[in-house]
Amino acid sequence: MSTFNLGSEVVYQGLRMKVIDGVYNGAITLVDLNDASAMCQVPVQDVILAPHVAKPLTQFDLVEWHGLERLGGAAREIIAAPTAQDRKVRYEKHVLALGCSKRTLERAVKKIMAFDSIRVLAAGKSGRRSGTRYLDAPVETIICEQLNQNWLVGNKPHLSDVIDQIQSECRKRGLSEPCTTTIRRRAMSLDAYQVMVLREGAKKAKYTLAAMPGHIDAALALETVQIDHTLADVILVSERNRTIPIGRPWVTLAIDVATRMVVGVYITLEPPSAVSVAMCLVNALVPKGAFLSLLGLKGSWPVAGVMQCIHLDNAREFHSEALQRGCSELGIDIQYRPVDSPHYGGIIERLIGTFMGRCRLLPGATQSNVAKRGDYDSEAKAVMTLSEFKAFFVNEIVNVYHTKKHRTLNVPPLAKWDELCAKNEIQPALPAGWNDWMLPTMFYPFEMRVIGRTGVQFENRLYWHDDLEDWIGDKVKRPVFYDPGDLSKVIVRGPTGVPLVADDTRMNADHLSLAEYKYDRKHDRALGRAPALLEQLDQGLDTRQDLKERATKATKTAHRQAAIAKGKQIRAGTIPSDTAPKSSEPPNEPLQLSFNKSSTYLPVRRKGETAWMR
Repeated sequence: MSTFNLGSEVVYQGLRMKVIDGVYNGAITLVDLNDASAMCQVPVQDVILAPHVAKPLTQFDLVEWHGLERLGGAAREIIAAPTAQDRKVRYEKHVLALGCSKRTLERAVKKIMAFDSIRVLAAGKSGRRSGTRYLDAPVETIICEQLNQNWLVGNKPHLSDVIDQIQSECRKRGLSEPCTTTIRRRAMSLDAYQVMVLREGAKKAKYTLAAMPGHIDAALALETVQIDHTLADVILVSERNRTIPIGRPWVTLAIDVATRMVVGVYITLEPPSAVSVAMCLVNALVPKGAFLSLLGLKGSWPVAGVMQCIHLDNAREFHSEALQRGCSELGIDIQYRPVDSPHYGGIIERLIGTFMGRCRLLPGATQSNVAKRGDYDSEAKAVMTLSEFKAFFVNEIVNVYHTKKHRTLNVPPLAKWDELCAKNEIQPALPAGWNDWMLPTMFYPFEMRVIGRTGVQFENRLYWHDDLEDWIGDKVKRPVFYDPGDLSKVIVRGPTGVPLVADDTRMNADHLSLAEYKYDRKHDRALGRAPALLEQLDQGLDTRQDLKERATKATKTAHRQAAIAKGKQIRAGTIPSDTAPKSSEPPNEPLQLSFNKSSTYLPVRRKGETAWMR
């Protein structure tokens, strides 16, 4: 029986495999050289050492390969001989034909019988076989134990530190100390997949080294659409004050799998949410002419229609009830990626990577990480507002990405779209009976508001439509739908049930997004809390209190001084006592009462007093 070392290449049932664990209870653990995830434990007697293969096929010249073919053909013919006598005859025949010794031909027969391949006949390197180990078994045991206990662990220590520990342990036991190179070779011979699992986790090992077959495919336009978010690699500035950076925008993209056409886009400063998904989906469903005109762009973006299926990852915003209801209304199927299978979203991920590269063309680009950014001050260099970034991004989609040759399709996405549309009829933009403004009442966010005389109040703005007049004064709250990317209008279902577009009543109404509007309000509040202003406010409040207290004190002092002066005048006889103020209090002396027949007690009226009854 052969001796198998860790890392040795063996043959099992015609497959070349590698030993990853030693013999235990008559079985040995192997891993397929072509599939790191295919491991098995097999009886050791069914395993043979793999014959040495000198070099790959591409490194053989024609003369050498032709000689090996002749030698291999002779060996296979000898092996196929039915009897020993026939085998002897064939040996003699091929020795003369090849001009080699019988011993050479016997070695060739033995190699072909072990592993039927022409390449095993090539002359190998002289010297010891690759992978042969000559360390004592106790030393090999120490190396294996120390690597398992101190190197193949989650805190990922350096191998050099573990090597010191291995050499120290060997010295303590009186064993020959292995050199650093030998120990490193033992570590590098371990299975890379298992090493990464133990040191960096199963998830990283799976995504780095494990095979991941499978992908999303589609043959028809709008058959399958993938949607995902990303944080753009660029800093934007405020619309109202370009000197103020406001952060990086979030981009939600939808791509058609069959044509690689971008079917929808939504850009906002707010983090991903169900609203972002819904807004991107609305943009994908409707024609893009008005959208391009609003951004001041020209170009052909013919994608519009109800897709058969949208493919999403498992993020929370993709599981919203509103999204599922809206897709059910339109007959759109929702599919989620298999858990822990990010390669199923490879198409949308590659698209995102492409456009993040385009973002780095802009001043204020952040790059993909801090290390790549270096000393570049992204906030100081930022120049684009949100509306300008939207125009830049959509222009890159419509007039650049759609018109350039796609690496997978070998044609531009726009040409592929036209080709598939000519072959198959695309479903209309919306089902029969629908119009563009019905979509917002399904996908847009909304707030409950009362219709007043001045219109609908939302975010300190007033919106009006003439058909809302019938609802004035009824004090009933109704849903008001709004586009978070454009606060210039809101949508209300009117008295007849038809969605009404109520416009901002201001003359200078702008297309500010909700996120920008909230940022501006926050910035304005911050200005109102400036230290200098707060200090002046505190001084004003202190002055107000001081003025009030001084006025009160002065008035009380004046009243007291006037009373003292009048008392002095009365005592001096300057003012008659009759003019002194009379007390309104009843007299303290007991009253003299008289009894009459009506059983009513009447007090005796004193001089100068008013009669009263009890």
